[in-house]
Amino acid sequence: MRSRGVYLLGLALALVPTAATADDRDDCFNAAEKAQKLKADKKLSLARPELITCSRDVCPQQVRSDCVKWLGDVDAAMSTVVVRARDANGHDVIDLKVFVDGELFLSKLQGTAVTMDPGQHKIRYEFPNGKSVEEEVLIAEGEKNRTLRAELKEADTTTETNTGTGTSPPNAQTSSKGGPGAGPWIIGGIGLAALGVFIGLEADLQSTYSGLKNGCGSTAPPSCDPGKVSSLQTEIDVAGVMFGVALAGVVTSATWLIVSAVTGHPKTTTTGSFGITPLMGGGFATYGHSF
Repeated sequence: MRSRGVYLLGLALALVPTAATADDRDDCFNAAEKAQKLKADKKLSLARPELITCSRDVCPQQVRSDCVKWLGDVDAAMSTVVVRARDANGHDVIDLKVFVDGELFLSKLQGTAVTMDPGQHKIRYEFPNGKSVEEEVLIAEGEKNRTLRAELKEADTTTETNTGTGTSPPNAQTSSKGGPGAGPWIIGGIGLAALGVFIGLEADLQSTYSGLKNGCGSTAPPSCDPGKVSSLQTEIDVAGVMFGVALAGVVTSATWLIVSAVTGHPKTTTTGSFGITPLMGGGFATYGHSF
């Protein structure tokens, strides 16, 4: 009886590895088949785990030999990269997320080389402040330890997410310091034109006045025509108005230009105004300026 029990126990133990070997063989063949397809598609990072599976000692000799050879080819063809990142101040960034072709590749940087399939890839680097940088790279087959650098600059080479960073508040007003505009030059031109009219009237008035004074005005009593006297007075009044316009225009223009140059105020916030009040024998000029 004892010998029979030992025999049955040995038979049961012999059957266990036989069943396991059958399952292992299926895994080996399936892994080898998948690895060949992935290797042909240059998806080396996915082919490698399958090749490791079919390279185990439990796999049939022929399958294991092929997978060991293919595994060496894949390791030689696989590329590796090292990702580095810096912020706008030139400091290293560690909490950086790296996406390759839309899939998460690294959740943070470790400073070590990681494998990447050869070919063209679109890479997005997401910084902790919500900004991101994108680039397209071409990884050569067998390229080792290539450095990929992500630099966050203050310029417009970055893409901002909806974090409110770097956006202007609503109704923000910006000012332009491009100069006072055409206003002071127009007013100054009017003043110079009025000055020219005043000079012409003044010369005519001096001539007319001298003629009356030395003529009818020299008699006792004066025998000057009232119409001529009245006309002379009118010209005097007009000359006074022109002088006031000239004075106000030149002063307004000069003051406007000086204030704009000193304070740098935009032209939309600087205004000047002047007024003329005709008086008997001249005029009264008023000037106002606000900024």
